[in-house]
Amino acid sequence: MRYPAPCCLRPVPRALGALAGDQSGAVTVTLALTFTALVGLAALGTEVAEWYSIRRTMQGAVDSAAFSAALAKWNGASTTAYTSEATTVTASYGFVDGTNDAVVTINSPPASGTHTTDSNAVEVIVSRPQPLQLARLFLRNSPTLQARAVATLNPTGSACVLALDRSDITDVSDNGNTTLNLNSCNLYVNSPSNSALNLVGQATINAEAAFISGNYALSGQASLNTTAGTFTGSAPANDPYADVSVPSYSGCDQTNLSVSGRNNPQTLTPGPSGTMVLCGGVSVTGNGSLTLSPGTYIMDGGSFSVSGNSSISAPSGVTIILTSSTGNNYATASIAGGADVNIVAPTSGPLAGLAIFQDRNAPQRTNPPPNSFTGGTTQNITGAIYFPNQGMTFNGGTNTGGAICTQLVGLTITFNGNANFNNNCTGTGVRSAGTSFIKLVE
Repeated sequence: MRYPAPCCLRPVPRALGALAGDQSGAVTVTLALTFTALVGLAALGTEVAEWYSIRRTMQGAVDSAAFSAALAKWNGASTTAYTSEATTVTASYGFVDGTNDAVVTINSPPASGTHTTDSNAVEVIVSRPQPLQLARLFLRNSPTLQARAVATLNPTGSACVLALDRSDITDVSDNGNTTLNLNSCNLYVNSPSNSALNLVGQATINAEAAFISGNYALSGQASLNTTAGTFTGSAPANDPYADVSVPSYSGCDQTNLSVSGRNNPQTLTPGPSGTMVLCGGVSVTGNGSLTLSPGTYIMDGGSFSVSGNSSISAPSGVTIILTSSTGNNYATASIAGGADVNIVAPTSGPLAGLAIFQDRNAPQRTNPPPNSFTGGTTQNITGAIYFPNQGMTFNGGTNTGGAICTQLVGLTITFNGNANFNNNCTGTGVRSAGTSFIKLVE
């Protein structure tokens, strides 16, 4: 007996044919394949983003490691010591040589790049292969991430201008329509104040770099322009002449010396000791002319004053010391506009590099600054102008230091006119000032 087929069943061939012609099933398969691809691409995107983040961290590690190692090497560390410094830094970022296939390489001089002959340069390279997760659906081999950095000593990193005061005050101020050019040298400001350096109006400072213990403030159209960077929160710079003392002396070779008049030029020459004591200071006024032969000139009290289109010439090996034998009335300096000043410091000896040196025992005075160098374009001083315990006002014009070397070190410094400092100090006796300046170059 034959039973009819159930109403809900079809013959197999007919069912297969219907399935083959069912387009809704094709859409389902297509969507499934598309979602699979999207999931794979999303996985790849997630892993690539993670690699980018790791690569950025790796670059930070080599930058910091190269900087620290170069600084350690500059400070006299052995190869083992500065290498250890570099690997310690990379480890702090999670990259330990030999761990998780990471490779940390330190070379000095660098094995590649543009500093392969620079013995001060340190190269740090970190590489590490990255394991594949879902991205293995698209990549056959694991990628290796690598970062590289080179740091070296900046050969022009010394300070042309250094303000020593570490109090919470403005150490350096620049006012008005002025331009201060520190050619191939740096500005150091030791104050922790938020306005340790204060630029007002159209004041402009151009420098290789600026190191400020606190911060700086700009108002009006003022600007601070640096080639190698402006670094706030920097460690205070040490006094480069802190060990230099006023030589012992006694008596007076001249008292209240005054030089005036075009027809009355004078020349001073120290005796066999090489030192001349000028009690009550020196005043050169009214087209006066004073020449200082090589030696040390100690001004005991009074003022070192040049004004009124007068001139003072000390073309070789002269240091002017401002002091006091009584502990009172310490000598100060006043060089006014129109004065023609040419002073060249000695290149050797205990006062090497010092053109004008005020005794650090002078009472601290900053506001207003008791010392002024506003001779303008005719003020040409090769050497250091050093006032460790008092403030000064400075306007040096475009010829400050000529094509040679001028260094300004004071407790506080106010610029009220243009100044142009040069840093060609090799052989001048001027000491390097400021903290070591290491920079990333690759």
